[in-house]
Amino acid sequence: MSRDKNLSIDALIFDMDGVLIDVSRSYRQAIIQTVELFFTTGLGLPAEDTSLTLLDNDDITALKMAGGFNNDWDITAAFIIYFLEMLPPFPMHTFPLKRHVPAILAYLQVAMGHRSDITIDMLRRDKNIERLSEQVKKNGGGMGGLTQALTHRNRHLISTGKNLLKGNLIKRIFQELYLGQELFEEIYEEKPVVIQSDGLIKQESLFISPAILRELAEELQLGIATGRPRAEAEYALRNLGISDYFHSLVTNDDVSAAEAKGKPNPWSLLEAARRLHPTPARSAYIGDTPDDIRAAKAANQVVPFLSIGCLAPAQDKEALVQRFEELGADIILSHPDRLPNIIFRS
Repeated sequence: MSRDKNLSIDALIFDMDGVLIDVSRSYRQAIIQTVELFFTTGLGLPAEDTSLTLLDNDDITALKMAGGFNNDWDITAAFIIYFLEMLPPFPMHTFPLKRHVPAILAYLQVAMGHRSDITIDMLRRDKNIERLSEQVKKNGGGMGGLTQALTHRNRHLISTGKNLLKGNLIKRIFQELYLGQELFEEIYEEKPVVIQSDGLIKQESLFISPAILRELAEELQLGIATGRPRAEAEYALRNLGISDYFHSLVTNDDVSAAEAKGKPNPWSLLEAARRLHPTPARSAYIGDTPDDIRAAKAANQVVPFLSIGCLAPAQDKEALVQRFEELGADIILSHPDRLPNIIFRS
């Protein structure tokens, strides 16, 4: 017998990162370490204090508040572009014809020359990510907003296309860090070049309790709309033992195949609901970023969709509550384990 509900919904669609899964030691560390490696291993900048990194979790949260950075490859590139603009202009040497990692690393170090007067410590001291976030937000958010907010100084140092196997050094470092040696080779059929260790993906853990998922799955259809590539999403769900609870999974691969746009565009949410059987009359989406709320509000313009903001991974919960309220989130939740309390009647 079905339980009485406080919320009139048939389906619950989840964001993965920050709701189902704690990625503070995986994706977030991949962002931090990719930026660090680009400037140390790539450009060869020295660091006086090696105990500190150029970025921290607060910087990532601050830039995500600008909106439009649902894709972690994009936000990683955004940070690198920002720090490149803090450097003096470098000459535009001929880019290597063979776009493989060793050639690109050599190109970067030739471009940098012997500028021993510039250090990682200087960039860390002079950064102002809060201000950058405000500028990007004013210009519409995301990479488009970043392009409007900044000049193109030193942008030639990262003009390497989108394919990580054919020259995109930022994405290549990120994926090697995140996946690790074995999984990178399994997915891309090529050996890693920069990283020879276990992947950060193995540091992931569940935010939500499996018992809570079981309780929800008994009464609702559950789906996922995530910005992850499919291979990474399926690996995490399988590795953490929760894949059987979900009957639809929409990933970045699906968005690309449909030539659609990622969140805050609502396509992935609508598609996750559409793939459920029977098609739900009313759904809810739970996510942990402003873009998740924007996506749910946009989906609600097409079919009935509630928006639920999750505070669990946030360091500054008050700031995120304020942002969720500004965007008109229907429900704001401290932790995903509280979902049964708001959905079902006692």
